Amino acid sequence: MRMTLNKKVTLLFLVMLILTAAISALWNYHSTRLSIMEAEKDQAESCTSLVNSALNQFGNSLEGVNRQSAEYRGFRQSIRGLCLGFRQDILIIYTIDPQTQERRLVLAVSSDPDLDGALKEQEGEVLPDAELDEAEMALLSGEDPVLRMDEGLQSDRVFSWLSMWTGSGSKSHCFILMQYSASMENGRILRDFLEDILLPVCTMSLAFLILLLLVNRRITVPIRHISDRMKSFARDSRRKPDPLAIRSRDEIGEIASSFEKMTEDISTYIGNIEKLTQERVENDVQLTVARKIQNGLVPEKEELAGEGFRISAITRPAKGVGGDFYDCFRRDDGNVCLIMGDVSGKGISGAIFMAMVKTIIREKLMADLSPAETLNQTNRVLIDQNPEGLFATVFTAILDPLSGVLRYANAGHTPPILLGNDVVILQPESGCPVGLFDDAEFADEQMTLAPGQGLFLYTDGVTDAINPQHVLFGMNRLTETLEKEPFAADQTDETLDRLLRALDDYREGVEPFDDTAAMILGVTDAPGGEELQPVPVSLDTFAEIKKAVFALCGDNEETRMALLACDETLANIVQYSGATELAFGCGKQGDSLRVTFRDNGIAFDPTAAAADEKEFEDLDSGGMGLRLIRQTASSVRYERKDGKNLLELVFSVSKS
Repeated sequence: MRMTLNKKVTLLFLVMLILTAAISALWNYHSTRLSIMEAEKDQAESCTSLVNSALNQFGNSLEGVNRQSAEYRGFRQSIRGLCLGFRQDILIIYTIDPQTQERRLVLAVSSDPDLDGALKEQEGEVLPDAELDEAEMALLSGEDPVLRMDEGLQSDRVFSWLSMWTGSGSKSHCFILMQYSASMENGRILRDFLEDILLPVCTMSLAFLILLLLVNRRITVPIRHISDRMKSFARDSRRKPDPLAIRSRDEIGEIASSFEKMTEDISTYIGNIEKLTQERVENDVQLTVARKIQNGLVPEKEELAGEGFRISAITRPAKGVGGDFYDCFRRDDGNVCLIMGDVSGKGISGAIFMAMVKTIIREKLMADLSPAETLNQTNRVLIDQNPEGLFATVFTAILDPLSGVLRYANAGHTPPILLGNDVVILQPESGCPVGLFDDAEFADEQMTLAPGQGLFLYTDGVTDAINPQHVLFGMNRLTETLEKEPFAADQTDETLDRLLRALDDYREGVEPFDDTAAMILGVTDAPGGEELQPVPVSLDTFAEIKKAVFALCGDNEETRMALLACDETLANIVQYSGATELAFGCGKQGDSLRVTFRDNGIAFDPTAAAADEKEFEDLDSGGMGLRLIRQTASSVRYERKDGKNLLELVFSVSKS
């Protein structure tokens, strides 16, 4: 529930009043109690003095006195008169033998007649206590003539004053015990306390009411008046509110004057704000439409997977729309195309130019052009159709999933990073961005990605990310992040997510000033998908190999050249490796034929043998076969795994 200012002020004053009254009451009660106890001590000393006088007149000793004598009855009656006069419940005189510490009741009187009769019957008897208590010892030592003792009885709570008869002539110590009712003492304390505290509390309460009325009149009511006007103005800011009738020369008057000035200024600004808001809404609508169109062209996240590869990609525009883009798709021949680019413009103009560049490059790649020719033709189109003079850096590549061969071309884009056992920054021919120079020419480059390896493509929004200290993320942190965990070609999405988390942690909440795009390509362990079948370690096995290859590709010149290389490979395994086990497999995808041999012979890497450097007369010992294999196969991959040789040959063949 909302608490008004008036309620808050009232509650504050009430709390202050209660605290002040409580503190005053506690102090007053303490002072009153000390004063009454001091008065009780004086009264006990006076009673002690009178009892001593009576005892001195009666005699030097009460031991062995005739309690039936008129003299004793008169003495006892005078002592009871003192008990009644000082409003005591009981007055007792007893002795203590210093040798045996035996207590003996000498005289006991009470203001209560019934109790007085009972006490009279006990006079002269021995009391049960056998040791001196602290008060008795203090009196014997002369520390104080009279001492207070508090003790509880079953019927009521009482307190006592203890003193000694100073004129005793006997060998025993004579003590005087005066008992009072605690209720009487508490009643006196309460009465005096109320008399002392009532007037201050009434005075403070009256002052509180007067001060509260003044605060309500001079502060609370004007503030409520200003608050009501503010609410009215907030509901309809176009209508200027009526002037406030507050003319006080204090802070409240200043607030009222400032409010009237503020309403005038706000009314002036409202028109401009509405105009700007309308323009902003129109821009936001256009930006939303552009964002939806761009998300259709470049999704924020995309994954593409197939036999032999897996791709994960993301994009994060710094504003509503961005200029970074990527694309990945498969062509009809089974090859996979990858595009990563960054245009020079920002906002809507950059997004439109990005869509144009991406569409042109995708169209050229779908037409079976190489990466370099794709960039060359894209550059010529942009030169002719680019009135704003924008340009783009682009890296484009084509992967053969069966062989792992990657053909690529670079147009001034950030260098890609090779992923695998090691993280290596590649250095392709950088070239220049497309759309700048009409005479720019781009060249194809090629590399082979082994299963388990991958390629990381990105824009400068990754390396240029900054932290609150304005330090760039940089290439070193990028490679360190990629090296933290081993690369898994079949889990590219996890590697990409790990990199994005590292970027977010590094920024520490700093908004990116540049667009970000990233893509990871992973070559999986079984790109062809064929299974290896055990075959005899014999030259006769070639007939089975020939039958399997013809079944996939048919009988043509390219197939026969591939079989010639397979024949040489089989001959090397049978004649030189010493293998006792052999397995063979083949598969076809698009225009690529892959043939795989696995044997348990001695380790021999044909890709490392320098056959081209041998003399002619030495080529008959295996060098001629290796040269033939290299010249015929489009790619050769060797691996020694689990004590076995694995050799993969990929050939370019016509469609069957």
